Amino acid sequence: MAAINIRTATVTDGILTCTSSPGDEIQIQLDDIVGVVQIPEHDRGYNVLFVERGGPDDVNFPGRLTGVPISSLPSSLSHLMTEVPSYLQHDAPVQVVVSTRSGTGAASAVFQHIVRPFLAYLGLNHEVYETQSSQTILELSQSRFLKHACAGKPQTILLLSGDGGLIDIVDVFYKSSRSIEVPPNIALIPCGTGNAMASSIGLRNGPASGLVTLLRGTPCSVPILTAKVSPGGQLVIDEGHGRAPIDVQPDLPHHTIYGAVVASWGLHATLVADSDTSEYRKFGSERFQMAAKELLYPSDNTEPHRFQGKITLTTSSPQTGELREETLAAQEHMYVLATLVPRLEKEFLISPASEPLGGQLRLLQFGPVPAAEAMRLMTLAYQGGQHVAEPSVTYTEVERVRIEFQEEQERWRRVCIDGKIVAIEAGGWLEICKEPRELLYLIYSKP
Repeated sequence: MAAINIRTATVTDGILTCTSSPGDEIQIQLDDIVGVVQIPEHDRGYNVLFVERGGPDDVNFPGRLTGVPISSLPSSLSHLMTEVPSYLQHDAPVQVVVSTRSGTGAASAVFQHIVRPFLAYLGLNHEVYETQSSQTILELSQSRFLKHACAGKPQTILLLSGDGGLIDIVDVFYKSSRSIEVPPNIALIPCGTGNAMASSIGLRNGPASGLVTLLRGTPCSVPILTAKVSPGGQLVIDEGHGRAPIDVQPDLPHHTIYGAVVASWGLHATLVADSDTSEYRKFGSERFQMAAKELLYPSDNTEPHRFQGKITLTTSSPQTGELREETLAAQEHMYVLATLVPRLEKEFLISPASEPLGGQLRLLQFGPVPAAEAMRLMTLAYQGGQHVAEPSVTYTEVERVRIEFQEEQERWRRVCIDGKIVAIEAGGWLEICKEPRELLYLIYSKP
């Protein structure tokens, strides 16, 4: 066995100092520590795993995960000591999916400099899949992840992606008619732009926070929403120019799309659709605000569009569970969004009453307002979710939302379901509800 230079460790003023000999010190900010694990196959000592900042002058360089061996752990850091969790110890190797096109393209660097060394320090076997196209994760889910789950094989999947990677797995598992024997455990390493699910479960400090959760988390079922679309709806692809049919389920008078984050119509859906181009995507999450300003301040100096439609809500009595239907009096809208998660971006707290993975479906809606007022409401969402207290905003827990569209132009009939844009036909409808099945687990660490 190769010799390991084991150091002594002390903590002072939020800094861990690891000393080998006089003048040979390594100082680590406590906030940069991912965890402390026993040195594999070594009779004494621990590895302090931390993300070392700095490095190449590259916006996509995420830092570098490093391990420093120490002889004993200061008592003030005992809470950071972690054993390799059981969901990483089964016989099958950890499956790592690197989504090369997510966000600004940082996933490959995150794997190279952070995730791969992390797995090596833990002594974990792993298989790596880099995406080659937008279909790669769908194909992997069908050929491997679903196959293992149906065969009863435990598996852990590390997703280095944005929300899209998780949604692709959701799509395959929930559309399958096969019986799931052992749901997979999925760990998120956020590498997208919005990262709504990752931000909602507390992974707000980038890839390192994903590894902290992987070490200390617990598998929890992923709440899913079902979006039923009238038969003429079509997926919008290829930067808005192409169309694709939605999978049809036999004997059902609608199409079905599954999601884990959000279904929307109005300002949110339109700005997502308008910003989903290669030109916009290079700006990362800022593209959404850029597209929003285009919609709120049209170049022809007209008012923002008033979205026409009938919205019916189904709610449940907290006392009796009795269902009640209510049609909103307003027939004109600006923002209509149903969500299972609290955050759509790191700081964008769209649904402050939602608990991470809590399964509550909540609706947020407001009608036509001047552009400046719409911007003010959206700014309040970045200020701790204060928008939901505004009198003009409807915010409530729902069991089901049904929208009947009354728009002539297709542009105003586009809806967003977890980033997928669907064009609803004239006179068509959309119905959003909670999905009762639980087929996937997400590694989550409660605060």
